[in-house]
Amino acid sequence: MEVRVSAPGNEMGRQDVEGIEQDLAKIDRRLNKHKVVTADVRITRTQGVPGFHVVLELAYGRNHLQAKAEAPDVRRAVREAREDVLRQINDRSRRGHSSFVKHL
Repeated sequence: MEVRVSAPGNEMGRQDVEGIEQDLAKIDRRLNKHKVVTADVRITRTQGVPGFHVVLELAYGRNHLQAKAEAPDVRRAVREAREDVLRQINDRSRRGHSSFVKHL
């Protein structure tokens, strides 16, 4: 899986990027049958309160998914967005809504 991280105005070291790649490895394992999987991660500071806003865009095959999350910690926000994308992948694989949505 190719991971691109952009964080305009934020200092992101190599360790930070490697940590984000580790957090997204779960998606890579889930989509191992797809040859080309790309993940774009955009990180910005939240307005007014301390924390980070993360947008995760995932493209594989003919699918394009997007998830957004906010958290006080960058890695936590990335993991929340990852879980949202994994739910979307599972919904698509079952050709319907997840069991959580059916009961609403």
